Amino acid sequence: MITQTVSELTLCVTAFAVFLVFFQKQSIYSRLLWGLFLITLSLTALLSTLNYLGWDAITPVLRSVKRLENTLGPVCMLAGTWFLINHSVPSRQAFWGTVGVGIGLYFGLVWYRMESMIQVVQPLCIVISMMIACWGLLLKQKSALWIIFAMTILALSSKLRLSLDSQFAFEPYELLVAISTFCLGKAMEFEHATLFK
Repeated sequence: MITQTVSELTLCVTAFAVFLVFFQKQSIYSRLLWGLFLITLSLTALLSTLNYLGWDAITPVLRSVKRLENTLGPVCMLAGTWFLINHSVPSRQAFWGTVGVGIGLYFGLVWYRMESMIQVVQPLCIVISMMIACWGLLLKQKSALWIIFAMTILALSSKLRLSLDSQFAFEPYELLVAISTFCLGKAMEFEHATLFK
């Protein structure tokens, strides 16, 4: 219980700190896209911590936020990766379209009681983001290498969460996600850097 609480708090603080430190130089809509991904991670970790500490009334809210973390968050991450690797600035329409797709997935899968399909959204977005980052690696972008590190660690954490017994999977899952958020922050730091000169 204590290790789960500490790992959840670590993820909560890391995701929020990465957003504050590394994403301030991004354009407003790019910052909002990445912010939705990182803040849903941070909020879910915070609510999970409160749940572990005995606040059981928060359980329905926690379930909803976890679903949002697994639908809206990965879609925003995918769009953010696309704009980062292409060195383009998301427009207002692109931002609202991405948010609409993420929220549409959330409500659609919950409405039709396809909650098992929610677990598919994040791995699919990770794979597509990895493919986009591989394209950036061919273009010798340093940020693409950090995206590949982040997606690899995130994929490993998702595999751990789905395959291990829940009482053993949480601590490494949360810590691996925290490391992947740091890698995403480093990708922002090296946005215009060349990998090999």
